[in-house]
Amino acid sequence: MFAKNISLFSLFGSALLFSGTCLGATFSDKPLKYVSKNSSGEKVELTIPFISTEDRQVTDRINNFLHIQLLNTLPPAKEDTAAKTALIELELPLESMEPASSGLLNGKRHYAIVVSTEGCGAYCSLNDIRFDFDARTGRVITPVELLSESGKKALAILAQKTNAKRLRTEIARLEKLSNKATKERGKETVADQIELYERCLEERYTKSGSLYDLYLKYPGQISILDGALSFDSGTCSAHANRAIDDLGNLVMTLKAPQLTTYLSNYGKYILLGEGDGAIADINPYAQVFRGKINGNTPITLMLTDSVEGAYYSSSRYYYDKHRQAIPLKVVRKKDVTELTEFDGKGKPSATISYRREGNKLLGQWRGAGKTLAFEATP
Repeated sequence: MFAKNISLFSLFGSALLFSGTCLGATFSDKPLKYVSKNSSGEKVELTIPFISTEDRQVTDRINNFLHIQLLNTLPPAKEDTAAKTALIELELPLESMEPASSGLLNGKRHYAIVVSTEGCGAYCSLNDIRFDFDARTGRVITPVELLSESGKKALAILAQKTNAKRLRTEIARLEKLSNKATKERGKETVADQIELYERCLEERYTKSGSLYDLYLKYPGQISILDGALSFDSGTCSAHANRAIDDLGNLVMTLKAPQLTTYLSNYGKYILLGEGDGAIADINPYAQVFRGKINGNTPITLMLTDSVEGAYYSSSRYYYDKHRQAIPLKVVRKKDVTELTEFDGKGKPSATISYRREGNKLLGQWRGAGKTLAFEATP
């Protein structure tokens, strides 16, 4: 799941979009409401997008992904008033959830959805969570897929230079102010700002810095905009000193024509409309699969893997009839993947072993002394 604070106006222009068409298909959002409990145990209403298109497979892929990532449950087969009163218990309680925007971008090749949430722990925070889908297929787009390997490395170096220059410029500006007390900022505050940015510059963008190697390989959290990509390297400040951080998130934004040499073939299709946009059916980072155990028990499986700049919930699966999440531990061994499921006490209770054959996952489920056939497809 992608979580960061973003400007909706920078994503969609001056208007928020809630429907669109792509190759004759119409996308519309009729949000569903669920009841959950917040961090104080009080009941709250959470609203989640529920997307409809003429293509049932596209519809199912998008709605399955959103429900599993946001609510850890499966969506109803169709818009259902009964779902609006269902009680959802989340591992990390939320105070609120509301769809912020949705729309077709990049020549209607890309369908983007933004959901606003508020959660409270040590302190409360608002987040806009963004999801990107291929409008033809409903396949989730992990932004790093849009870059070639060489492009990713080159952009990390460019982001490093861009952010270092921005920090040096701000430090120089503050140093000129350091001898001038102002109503807004006293000398002590300006000195604290200089210290904050000098430390950030040293740690991230100086060869001897403790984080230099990380930022040399990592261009930042990637957001797919309309005709552009942005690369967010986060803030220099922590929550405690956020008030003095005038720079905020260090973001580098490049328009599509500037990105040509950095893009994968798929990236050129999504952002520039070049080529046929061919890409593997299976996203190695996050994907929902529909399948069966023993040929007659429907299941829904979410497989995720870690990737820089993207945040997904852990792998899990559901028996469609019961709709309860079963957490999975994923171990990949060459061409065989083994999924270990756990019971309510956290103890291993069964395994699924499978091989990829084309766009299918084929293997066996083993548990309770039984061995049953397993199959699933995106």
